[in-house]
Amino acid sequence: MNDTAALSLIALTSYLGRQPILNRHGALVAYELLFRSDKDIRSVDPTRATADVVIGALCEQGVDRALGGHVGFVNAGRDWLMSDMLNVLPPEQFVIEILESVDYDERLAERVGALKEAGYRFAIDDVSEKTQRRGRTFVEADFVKVDVQLWEPNALVRFVSSMHGAGKQVVAEKVETPAQYFTTYEAGCDYFQGFYFAHPQVLATRKIPPQRQSLVKLMVLLNMEPSVADLEEEVKHNPTLTMHLLRFVNSASFGRTERVASVRDAIAFVGTSWLNRWALLTLYADGGTTSRASNALVQLVGTRARFMELAAKRLREGDDAFADAAFMTGMFSLLHFVLDRSAADLAGELRIAEPVAEALQGGPGTLQALLRCAEAIEAPEDEAELEHVCGELAPLSPALVRLLFAAAGNWMAEYAVF
Repeated sequence: MNDTAALSLIALTSYLGRQPILNRHGALVAYELLFRSDKDIRSVDPTRATADVVIGALCEQGVDRALGGHVGFVNAGRDWLMSDMLNVLPPEQFVIEILESVDYDERLAERVGALKEAGYRFAIDDVSEKTQRRGRTFVEADFVKVDVQLWEPNALVRFVSSMHGAGKQVVAEKVETPAQYFTTYEAGCDYFQGFYFAHPQVLATRKIPPQRQSLVKLMVLLNMEPSVADLEEEVKHNPTLTMHLLRFVNSASFGRTERVASVRDAIAFVGTSWLNRWALLTLYADGGTTSRASNALVQLVGTRARFMELAAKRLREGDDAFADAAFMTGMFSLLHFVLDRSAADLAGELRIAEPVAEALQGGPGTLQALLRCAEAIEAPEDEAELEHVCGELAPLSPALVRLLFAAAGNWMAEYAVF
């Protein structure tokens, strides 16, 4: 890979670190989520680091992948604690870990108290034998994290006992040796974290650029029977899609005497089916930054989808729902490469209809056979596969498939102009 391509890939990659937290039985119960980057993390502002962790966990990695059903501990500095940004975290899935650098004053205590009432849980980070805190914020905390390297064993025993008496749980962190684990275990610590158990694991995934994020959101909305008003609001968030929509409905091919000037009227004119198809094509075209006519991926997926629709109409004449499902199966068939998600994940995230989702995941049925037929006609050397799959799709034949595929290519060439 050349340097430019490598740098481009790095720029589009999201990193998230996580380190396991175990209970006294050695079972995984939580992860501390950690900021990771391709840059020098020492120069990164703590607020930016927390924002990156939250965005990574909620949006780019996804909570299910990041936490695997466990609780997540997220570091927070004063700015995060005092701002509304913190409220994006679901309180039942996260523990807010207050950094040792935070100034503990009355304003912070009031803020933590209000968040506790809203259901949030807190941990005090890096408590040492010399820096034990007894302010209101400390009292509100549910967890106390002790740096095992900064405690004398007998003092740790007394401290853990006092924390248990106050209704708090103690997390021993930076446990790096068997001896340290034995010491903290014997002291009564409830949870354990450190290199002795596992080094932080780095999760990496492709970032979805803002333009693509708005398109994904629109596609989810389209699968939820939205009102025209809701669709109008979402379409307006994507200027490129708005421009193409208005350009399309006002094209000469419709012979309209009056121009459509509003997004609402344009949506009513084209309908949700067209809008869903167009959003998908725009998504393949990198959120609208690449011309559809010159984008090979757009041409491929559009032609594939149209071919599957035409073939479906030959198989089940008059069954519009089946033809539309065939089209959407073709359209979604390459999206997992674009968004770096599995077909199963996409099916859940985008609320894809069950027959389409099953076909995308290799399930049996006519839609999946049509998808294999499309893949075979796209590979001229795969004549045997084409003949085999046509045997499952009578009355389709290799000759008819080629004619339908050519017609689909012509249709896509015209469709991509707008």
